Amino acid sequence: MSTRFFNLMEEKTGVCLNDVQKQAVLHTDGPLLLLASPGSGKTTTLNMKIGYLLLEKKVKADRIMAITFSKASANDMSERFGRFFSSLTEDYVHFSTIHSFAFKVVRESLTKNGQQFQLIEGNISEEELKKGWDSPDIPLHKKFILKKIYEEMNGTQITDDEMDEMMTYISFVKNRMIETGDLGDVTSDVLNAAAIYQSYEQFKKNHDGKLLLDFDDMLTYCHQILLDDTEILSKYQQQFEYILTDESQDNSIVQHEIVELLAKPQNNLCVVADDDQSIFMWRGSDVTKLLQFEKTYEDATVMTMSQNYRSSQEIVKASNQFIKRNKNRYSKEMFTENEGHKQVEVKNMSKYEAQLNYVTEEIKKSGGAEEIAVLYRNNSSAVPLADKLDKAGIDFYMKDIDAKFFKHWIVEDMLNFMRFSYNDRRVDILERIHTKFNAYISKQQIFYLKKKKNSQISVFDILLDSTLPDYQYRNIKQAKKLFKELNVMEPYKAIRTIREKLGYDRAIQKMAEKFGFNVEHLMSILDTLEKIAEGLGSLKGFADRLKELEKLLQTSKYNKNKSALTLTTFHSAKGLEYDKVYMIDLINGVIPSKDDMETYRNQDTGPMEEAVRLFYVGMTRARTNLELLTYNYKGSERVTESIFVMNVRKIIQPAAEKSKRRGHSPDLSDENLLKPDDIELGRKVVHRKFGPGIIAEYSGDQIGIRFDEVGYKELLLDVCIENGLLRRSEEKV
Repeated sequence: MSTRFFNLMEEKTGVCLNDVQKQAVLHTDGPLLLLASPGSGKTTTLNMKIGYLLLEKKVKADRIMAITFSKASANDMSERFGRFFSSLTEDYVHFSTIHSFAFKVVRESLTKNGQQFQLIEGNISEEELKKGWDSPDIPLHKKFILKKIYEEMNGTQITDDEMDEMMTYISFVKNRMIETGDLGDVTSDVLNAAAIYQSYEQFKKNHDGKLLLDFDDMLTYCHQILLDDTEILSKYQQQFEYILTDESQDNSIVQHEIVELLAKPQNNLCVVADDDQSIFMWRGSDVTKLLQFEKTYEDATVMTMSQNYRSSQEIVKASNQFIKRNKNRYSKEMFTENEGHKQVEVKNMSKYEAQLNYVTEEIKKSGGAEEIAVLYRNNSSAVPLADKLDKAGIDFYMKDIDAKFFKHWIVEDMLNFMRFSYNDRRVDILERIHTKFNAYISKQQIFYLKKKKNSQISVFDILLDSTLPDYQYRNIKQAKKLFKELNVMEPYKAIRTIREKLGYDRAIQKMAEKFGFNVEHLMSILDTLEKIAEGLGSLKGFADRLKELEKLLQTSKYNKNKSALTLTTFHSAKGLEYDKVYMIDLINGVIPSKDDMETYRNQDTGPMEEAVRLFYVGMTRARTNLELLTYNYKGSERVTESIFVMNVRKIIQPAAEKSKRRGHSPDLSDENLLKPDDIELGRKVVHRKFGPGIIAEYSGDQIGIRFDEVGYKELLLDVCIENGLLRRSEEKV
């Protein structure tokens, strides 16, 4: 019977499965974890499995539940199913996300119990929007509610970054099923995040007799309903004889728990996943559930689809070796029968600008003959790249457009400084920036200026005519001079003047300390603005360029089928593939992030292992060409190449076999010996021969250390690591 089915599939659909894929299709009874390496044909295999249930086992379509993580994945599976089986059966299996199923359960339960409810996430109705931000009766939408609570609790307006962080915090808490008493264990940059969350939850519970629900509530309420309402649980358990879930490495704890409840008692469950591609920990996904699959289901079967049909020999070998850096994973060996093409390339540029120039020139050379992707960890990488490509006349498609950059308060600040330089009589602009430069203008002085209502005189002159302490008199006089000069400066120089001479950078650092902002992120926005400003002749030209870029990014989505070039984050690239991939901005502090490295040093390996998986996802998007790009300087700041780049370099350029050493091999068991992951500029170390010093330079294969006794020395990193010559100092820098 099985041979007949596979022959029919090959004849009708052109699909010829390998042995492991066939075994997965035939395993229909009992729990199955199907580990699917990148490019291993998991979606095709899953569809063939559904076809087998329908055509050979004669299972009715409505007895099969097929769920996946995202709408895009559900649509892809549905489209492929139609392509494969529309001519073979009229039965159609419904592919859905777990959110849509959960909402169905919640709606059924609340209706049954006569409870009115309203969704407060997604598109907002015109009627709600008319209420406006400042109405006492705020619009019933998640962001409006959170904004109001934040302002009441913290006495200031919430920024876009804080709103994103708060939304992520709520999703994480609910998807990880974290109890109220444990909220303090969840870190957040948002001031009073736990209290805001609790106030938000209380607000939703009974609003004019209605229960308010956001997207995450669909999951938590569904889970609780299935636990409490045996009638509803039994109904769905009996309806779905077979459950298949795709992309299960992205499932959160609550999603896994829902599936576990539905699969009982027969547990005819097929979970398709790749623990090496679990990259959404920050919004609640949990790879631990996959790693414990055989504990959860005692009679479980685990199969591994390791053959990669996508990438060249070189890319598969390098990626397979790189992911082994992680310890908390299923052991597997990805392989391919594809031909070799060219070795993975690592390019270390002197400066960040050289990286942008290189990528732009290489894309120009390709002439649109192949599918190319430029991948990056953070959306902030996209803006200077888009600026560069646009100036070079290169079209691109941006998969995940994030135009929030152009609305960020840092960008607005820079524009306000420039606007004020045109007209230093405008108190309304001064009011927005007076705390962000070094004239020490107080709220009382702003109030005084408003009362004067003299639009013909410079605000600086009005203040200079008032009674001022000596230090402020000097500073205001200097500020007036700088703003006048600012007006005729080229934009790049103007931004440098605002940051350095007017003290904007220092003010931002103080704000970051006070409110818990991510100062590196804020500084990176300023650096990006400087890049955009380069070569522009006037402040107006700079403001116009920002508008052009914002429009360019927003309209790039229309280039999806027109441009061979895609710009996207590592996260959004998952599931996609390209002929050539450039992975950019591969420096420590970006991937891995500073937080990843800090938690790793504190013995928490989770975030670092997720960063490794993210890097692996980027590598495995490439079919034939993969380039990893890093650099030594961003502006005047010395940066170090990502430790992951160093890992890959060792894989693709293995050191020649060393001659046998005389004497004893070094003892490498000392836990304080320096490891590649420990390397960062400014770290104190102790060399076996040269004594204590500080890491001052790092360029992949060499490390520069400024020693207390013998001065600066450049050493071969491999020699130091392999011979245990360097130890971490317990002292903090």
